[in-house]
Amino acid sequence: MFPAIFVMVVNGISIVSLYQYNQTIKSGIKARQTMIETTFETIHNGPLQSLAKVLRLVKGQDLPMNKLLPTIEKELEELNQELRGMYEFWQQETLNQDTSLYLGSNVVVDLRNPLHEILYQVYTYTLERDFPCFKTLKLKIHSFEPIDESSLSIENKRGLCRFLEEALCNVGKHATGITCLQVTYSWVEDQGIYTLSIIDDGLGIYPLKEGWGTKQFKNLAQQIKGKFRRVPLYPQGTLCELSWHLQNSSWWQ
Repeated sequence: MFPAIFVMVVNGISIVSLYQYNQTIKSGIKARQTMIETTFETIHNGPLQSLAKVLRLVKGQDLPMNKLLPTIEKELEELNQELRGMYEFWQQETLNQDTSLYLGSNVVVDLRNPLHEILYQVYTYTLERDFPCFKTLKLKIHSFEPIDESSLSIENKRGLCRFLEEALCNVGKHATGITCLQVTYSWVEDQGIYTLSIIDDGLGIYPLKEGWGTKQFKNLAQQIKGKFRRVPLYPQGTLCELSWHLQNSSWWQ
């Protein structure tokens, strides 16, 4: 009996050890994947947007060469500063990156703050960026309501901030002739639905191919069990919206 019991105990310990090792490996892979995605989000919404402006300047050739070269030089200098700023942030904020969101120009948002405050910071910073379509913008309407966010994780809040930033960048790049922009973060009490929407009255000529940002929006919608949509408005304009349910509401139950 003793040898049999001994073998069973050893096998049990081995199985538990292998299980713990497997969980550790999975946790490490997930953490690494999250870090890679977070890093690329920062690059995509920052330096890659600046690089896209340079490429449009070169391809469009709307300016004579004597004006085009200084403009490109200015854009590349800003790109250089953005990349250096990101490097400095990742060096200094290693311990706080899980709760920090880097926007650019040394602007860092603390994701532990209330979401409506964070979204307003993202909104304000992004509209100050030098995108061509922002130059015709005359009327800005915004509303960020302080609502319950207990069901959202830090990563969910990070994703919502990146959603707003990316949506506003798209407006700045594609909403030709825009004069009015409306950004709303609110909830419908009787339905228990949160909504973060961006509405513009520009021409809204967006690429037909689904880009990285759109894929991320759909992934975020799945994570928070919500819906993402981007639809044209009549007679012109675009609605970009993310909505999700308040999970502890009687309507959702």
